Amino acid sequence: MRIFKRILVPVIFIAVLFAVNTYLNYLLVPYTFTRYKVHKIETETFDDLILGSSHAGTDLSPSAISSVTGRSAFNAAQGEEYPVDSYFFLKDAAGKHKPNRLIYEFDPNYWITAQDVSANYAGTYTEMQPGKAKVQYFFAKMWKADFRTSIAPWYFYRAQLSDIERNLFVKRSDDYKNFGTGTFDSATQTVEADGFIAVKPGKWDDEIIPRDWSDDMIQDKARDYFIRIAEFCRREGIELVVVTTPVPAETLAANELSYASAGAEMEALSKTYDFTYMNYTDGDLLEARREFTDSELFADWDGHMYADAARRFSVAFAEDLEKT
Repeated sequence: MRIFKRILVPVIFIAVLFAVNTYLNYLLVPYTFTRYKVHKIETETFDDLILGSSHAGTDLSPSAISSVTGRSAFNAAQGEEYPVDSYFFLKDAAGKHKPNRLIYEFDPNYWITAQDVSANYAGTYTEMQPGKAKVQYFFAKMWKADFRTSIAPWYFYRAQLSDIERNLFVKRSDDYKNFGTGTFDSATQTVEADGFIAVKPGKWDDEIIPRDWSDDMIQDKARDYFIRIAEFCRREGIELVVVTTPVPAETLAANELSYASAGAEMEALSKTYDFTYMNYTDGDLLEARREFTDSELFADWDGHMYADAARRFSVAFAEDLEKT
């Protein structure tokens, strides 16, 4: 009996902690489009899967691309999606719903900056269903961070108690229960059913930031996980297309050498790992599609296009892709 009590007490304590933690996550963690995008790639199969940073999320419209290619497509790209996240996103999708082609957006800034440990750090991991890819993801990234990042994401929202009422309203709605996108409609953007983040008219408050690119600034983890993406695609028979989307002409002028150097790095990798690289910040494609560098097409200087401009660019991109 004493042994039983010694076992029972810690078991009850752990169970209570688990229940409290689960409830706090429910109360404080909002419904984000990460949940929607992970659900889509885990439950549906697409010819083309788009991964990458927020530039891919806002600049590549799957519907517009499909209008040219005739292939089904889904955009799973989002802000703070680093190469390590894209790699396990791809592995998760390929488990049961392997795409025929991966369109991966290469944002040089994600290769020379370390990822901040914030609410977005564990977003994709948290929403993934249990499985081999998620276990590998945990040991590749999550276990090195604060333990609260992976098991208690509510920690990042602890100062947002005033949002609990809205979170509960959303999570009790059919939109949440059915993995809808209505919740994400705001004054600045909305998320369409194909994963495209449609930016509405209105300039964002930012400025042009000069960024240097050099080999010694490249994060080893970024290059390593991109190479893993390329190798995984080759091994699994998935066609890989890498694209660097346009940026405003003023931003390009302030970072011309950096974009050229980053493009040269990716071009060299494309030859080594046999994939197609389409760069709209340097070379022939920039010259051919320079109309897409007009700053009036962008919500900011960083390169996030308004929805109408992004749809036009996506058609142009698909036409260029069909020619390769």
